[in-house]
Amino acid sequence: VAGKIAAPGFIDSHTHSDFNPFVYPNLGNKVLQGVTTEVVGNCGMSAAPVEGSHAAELSNVWRREGVEIPKTIPWKSFEDYMNETEFQGLETNFVGLVGHGNLRSAVMGMAARPARPEEIESMQKLLREALNEGAFGISFGLTYLPGVFAAPDELAALCREAARENKICAFHLRSEGKHLVEAIQEAIKVAKEAQARIHISHLKAAGEKNWPKIDHAFRVIDEARAEGVRVTADAYPYAASFAELGVVLPDELYQDPNRITRLTDPAQRTEILTTLKKHYEASPVSWDRVKVATLTQEKNLPFQGKSILEISQTLNRFPVETLVGLLAEEEFKVSAFYFSQSEAVVERVLSKPYVAVGSDSIADGSPMPHPRAFGTFARLLGRCPKEEVVKRNACWGRTIRQMTTLPAKIFGLKDRGRIANGFVADLVLFDPLTVRDRASYDAPKSPPEGIRWVFVNGKAVVREGKYQPLHSGLFITKEK
Repeated sequence: VAGKIAAPGFIDSHTHSDFNPFVYPNLGNKVLQGVTTEVVGNCGMSAAPVEGSHAAELSNVWRREGVEIPKTIPWKSFEDYMNETEFQGLETNFVGLVGHGNLRSAVMGMAARPARPEEIESMQKLLREALNEGAFGISFGLTYLPGVFAAPDELAALCREAARENKICAFHLRSEGKHLVEAIQEAIKVAKEAQARIHISHLKAAGEKNWPKIDHAFRVIDEARAEGVRVTADAYPYAASFAELGVVLPDELYQDPNRITRLTDPAQRTEILTTLKKHYEASPVSWDRVKVATLTQEKNLPFQGKSILEISQTLNRFPVETLVGLLAEEEFKVSAFYFSQSEAVVERVLSKPYVAVGSDSIADGSPMPHPRAFGTFARLLGRCPKEEVVKRNACWGRTIRQMTTLPAKIFGLKDRGRIANGFVADLVLFDPLTVRDRASYDAPKSPPEGIRWVFVNGKAVVREGKYQPLHSGLFITKEK
């Protein structure tokens, strides 16, 4: 091991790996990066609980993001989900959050309105049960259905419930672009009202016009932290995000529960196309920077990995016609890459001492996942200078902290994130001279180099760079 660095196992503080044990059981993409623990249940969508009307909606929620979940879900409660995943076998340890979307959908379906007091109480009850069963907090997805309809009083009420147990409230903000600052202010206001710990998911400034707003965003966060508000964040080292294609639509259409009918009805579709053309003239989208990822219809599969502009040129259509056509044919079950960020801004976000590393990985085993699912951690390590003596270069210590002790502190993992007596043997050994990511947007499933050994709960799941499917992970709770 001469010349290698031994570190605590890396903690991926933001993932959507909830169903990975069932749909990609031996993928190995996380442990090959040195990841030993993943935080799941982010952005308001989790695998559990599955109560009420959400049972019928669950598969649609995940299919829109490129994940085809099992047809039969043998759990309802959070506790049953934990037991089922451990029985199935976990490659990494899981730390679970409860998706606000699960709670809202269970209580009031996809109703496009603020929740009533009695509905908020019902959501609180479901959240309380999941927290008591082992969940580490709640997550919100305020740009997605149904979270987009949640008013601040609903968010504060649920965060108060989490705060009673000193558990985290993770926010996919209501805006990451035009209204980024206002969205951060909303989350901080909720934190103050609820006396809660909040965590901003994948902090970014999306859209070239919005890149300068990151300075104001930093000031708002720094001021809140100086006042004693407990605010942290996570980020990934890529300039492209990954989400369902439908989010590019104006809110009026994206949020409409009858949107599929409207897009497939010829008369309404013509009217919608006219409206959308005017909308995108006023608010332009760089269609060459919107790249389709996962599709379900066989006739559309050749378009995977192509931009909306490229597809439009092939079909001899206007981009807005391509967009509407794909959403209608795929019934909104299509995901895309959005190349909307600045590499310089991404680096500045990751330089903040309160920002942990989170890959935001989803649909890892799909035909066209985001390369962050296979490369995030090695990508960051590979950026540290190799020509200097490792122990004297601050980059290594700072980067490893973002992957280990910082996320362990954020989520309250008392026996992980450090190499010390009494801590669990989640460990990684890597070569600082060769470590690098190989995953790209064209070849997203390429494993990294330089990660030599990885131990999950004391068992070697990577030996000399080779994946070992031992499934030694645990579903972590405060008691376990």
